[in-house]
Amino acid sequence: MRVVVAGGGTGGHIYPALAIAKALGGEILYIGGQKGIEKEILPATGLEYRLIDVEGFSRKLTLKNVVTAYKAFRATNQMKKILKDYQPDVVIATGGYVSGPVGQAAASLKKPLFLQEQNSYPGVTIRLLAKKAEKIFLGSKGAERYLPKEKCLFTGNPVREEIIKANRENAQKELALFDKTLLLITGGSQGAKAINNAIRPLYKAFAQREDLVVVHHCGKNDFPNVSVVKKTNYPKIASVLGDEAISIEKNIFITPYIQNMALILAASDLVVCRAGAIFLSEAAVLGIPLILVPYPYAAENHQTHNARIWQETGAGRLVLESNMEEIEDVLWQLLDDKEKRQAMGKKAKTLGNPQATLNIVQEIKASLLS
Repeated sequence: MRVVVAGGGTGGHIYPALAIAKALGGEILYIGGQKGIEKEILPATGLEYRLIDVEGFSRKLTLKNVVTAYKAFRATNQMKKILKDYQPDVVIATGGYVSGPVGQAAASLKKPLFLQEQNSYPGVTIRLLAKKAEKIFLGSKGAERYLPKEKCLFTGNPVREEIIKANRENAQKELALFDKTLLLITGGSQGAKAINNAIRPLYKAFAQREDLVVVHHCGKNDFPNVSVVKKTNYPKIASVLGDEAISIEKNIFITPYIQNMALILAASDLVVCRAGAIFLSEAAVLGIPLILVPYPYAAENHQTHNARIWQETGAGRLVLESNMEEIEDVLWQLLDDKEKRQAMGKKAKTLGNPQATLNIVQEIKASLLS
């Protein structure tokens, strides 16, 4: 089987595309954009790939959109030629502006087109291609409200193998937590200044809780210059976080990055985080309750849509950046209520699916045979 897969711009589009393509097997051609991070990721995958010159439209009326439209038209014609030469049995698009020309070309050549949408509010490209697709695999509940329902199938988002294999009890033993409550605070790989600023005033209160261990993943750009580092009671956590992690109290770690996020996440009792679709899917598979602070400038405000689904389901609490003063009360409420956290964790599991990749592949193969 020959497979063309497209997705680019961010890791949230690229990693699901790679997971689906590799699980499908056969001959794979990955289509990415010349300006996205895929140009850095794809060389290490061993897959055949092409990068096309395409970019996203500005949300504002600007002359730049004229150039963008021309590039999209040219990229669609380029993709028609690529597809005619490659003759794929199936085309899969996971979003991002690069998926537009690929999906349009596939539809014009009557190649079976399948879409995968990660967020609870679909991106522009997925919405534009929806009517041309055989099926649309949804990573988050709620997206079906904006797409042809008869084509939608909730599968959950593909997640990393190490997340699927992670086990809460084993993770807590490996970190030697001794029945302590682990609070993880993360703003993603770059950190989140709004979250960091809200959490730092709480360090003293955290330090007084003997039942609590805190890991604050603040990102490299907002990593503090700390002159006094205290000895920790949890050296195994320190070793997992990485060489740059520091302990400012015996139970509080600050780190610019986390070497083994799967292990830390699996052991966590509560997480404060952004609302990116892939991280939410990993937390869902593990059954982790979340306090969600969506990035307010995400495209089409999709992170807020994602967070609202978690809150409506009872798996998370939503705190907007404009109301960060609320986060302290929400934190203490959940840290002091183990039963509530456990109930939220059970609801979280309904929002994810460890078999997402397998289910997507089975559906694609069944559709091709029918």
